[in-house]
Amino acid sequence: MKTLKLLHNESMGIAELAMLAKLRGDFEESNRLFKEALKLELEAINTFEKTEISEPTYSILHRSAATLALDCNDHRKAEQIVAKALSHEPPAEIAEELRDLLEQINFQRHLLLRGVTLGEDEMQMSLAGKGVGFGVINSEEFLQRIENASKIIYRIVECRQKKPFRDRGRIPKSLKEDYEVFVSVPRAASFSVTLKLGWPVSQKKLPGFSSTSEIIDEFMGLMDLVNRNALEELERHIPDEAYLRNFIGLSKLIAPDGENVKLVGFTTTRKGEEKFVEVTKQRKEINIPKTSEQPADESSSCSVKGLLLFADATQAESGLIKIVDETTKEFHLIKVPEGMMDDIVKPLWDSTVIVTGRKEGRYILLEDIQEE
Repeated sequence: MKTLKLLHNESMGIAELAMLAKLRGDFEESNRLFKEALKLELEAINTFEKTEISEPTYSILHRSAATLALDCNDHRKAEQIVAKALSHEPPAEIAEELRDLLEQINFQRHLLLRGVTLGEDEMQMSLAGKGVGFGVINSEEFLQRIENASKIIYRIVECRQKKPFRDRGRIPKSLKEDYEVFVSVPRAASFSVTLKLGWPVSQKKLPGFSSTSEIIDEFMGLMDLVNRNALEELERHIPDEAYLRNFIGLSKLIAPDGENVKLVGFTTTRKGEEKFVEVTKQRKEINIPKTSEQPADESSSCSVKGLLLFADATQAESGLIKIVDETTKEFHLIKVPEGMMDDIVKPLWDSTVIVTGRKEGRYILLEDIQEE
């Protein structure tokens, strides 16, 4: 008879293979393996529960099984497993993780397309959190994410068409005419809207893509990678440093703040099957990659807070911003790396911001910028 530890380890090994299959795009094999891993984890629980598995092992096994049930898209099973674990008085830290998992389960229910039919060129975006009511949300939380999702879509197109990174200026008119983003009327529950990508009916083929559905698929794939903090895979998908930095910077603005919005999800349909990506990683947990200009010396790290009163993108390699301390009136000159000025820094004009970076002479090389 297999031991509890052996069954659990075997389950985790198969789950890892399932994740690798998912990354390869082999969803049928991935689903099969996730179901096999779940079966083994439940076998471990059911076989040894009679011997009264002690805490925290009991809760850890149930948390693992519930996560696997979620991977199998069996929301009811996942809910039952979490409820059972919470009724067993788990340690406080694991109980909190189980409650977070229950939120994920409920949110994935919202991601399901109940009564909504999506076309190949559409995806649903859903938000959930304490700042989201029944069909009601703070307009800034919603509009900012719609705007940044649209920016990512246009950047995906420009990158695929091998255009040099556009670090200043408006989106070219020709690009907007070829790829236009439409937004549906918001739906209730977790606050959901549909993003639709349109193109001219007279144009049979778009440069760089065989269909608009490819753009939606790439968007969702990249958001999944950033949520898993898979920087190496992101670098393979976006080898251009400026485009990579821009994408991660924009994805931070879409990601949950951990307070008003705790979950952001995207859903689409392919061959009649729903596919969704759930972003749970908080903004503060997503790191923008450093540039080759930034020194490795940890002692040069610094953080400044102040009013963004000046932005200059006229320099060839990077723009400059000036942060003014509202109390002392002292100012700091910040170098903005390519990929961040137009989409990420400029919208913060005249706002109080916190800049983190590394000191280099009279300048600070920007690594991250956040509105206070």
